Amino acid sequence: MTQAPHSGQANTLDGQDALIPVSDTASRLILTHQGQIVPDEFHSCAEMTPEAISATEGHLLLTTTQLETMADQISAWRASGRQIGVLLTVEDSPEQKSLPFDQVDLIAIEFAGFADGRGYSFATLLRRQGYQGELRAVGDVFQDTLFYLKRCGFTQFAIKPGKVLEQTKTGLRDFSKGYQLTSADPYTHYQTGKGIGSGVAT
Repeated sequence: MTQAPHSGQANTLDGQDALIPVSDTASRLILTHQGQIVPDEFHSCAEMTPEAISATEGHLLLTTTQLETMADQISAWRASGRQIGVLLTVEDSPEQKSLPFDQVDLIAIEFAGFADGRGYSFATLLRRQGYQGELRAVGDVFQDTLFYLKRCGFTQFAIKPGKVLEQTKTGLRDFSKGYQLTSADPYTHYQTGKGIGSGVAT
């Protein structure tokens, strides 16, 4: 990948909000790969009917099924300036499903559990397929996973409830250099002597 994904437009949050456990905040907070804490501007629509989705204002996070069945409305929503995201579960492998990259502004990948590494593979596949938008990790996402998620191309992290974001975000800097090549980092320290490369996760 030679281009970085676009940066979100949300304002960063400082002070007390970042020190409150995620589960206690009034609205969901998102950690970016650059260490910023921003409000989640996407409404999760997984449990909503098409009628309820149509009546919802703001940016929408849809399932893959909703993305397919509401294609006409999605085009109109995006034309009006609304952003569309899609949530991938373990059943939605990019190897099996072709996503319309030009119709989504964010792809969220669900991690059902720490031992399930399919989300890392999904992210790598999406970057290799050419997706350059925002890539969000959701589910069992916590401090010890952040560095590795970032190296796979994730740009946003919905930290699991009960974690303090200011403390959790230090996981982005657990290591100063990466050894292996990744889809987000085309350079390695042992090859160039320059440390982490200039990919999307720097």
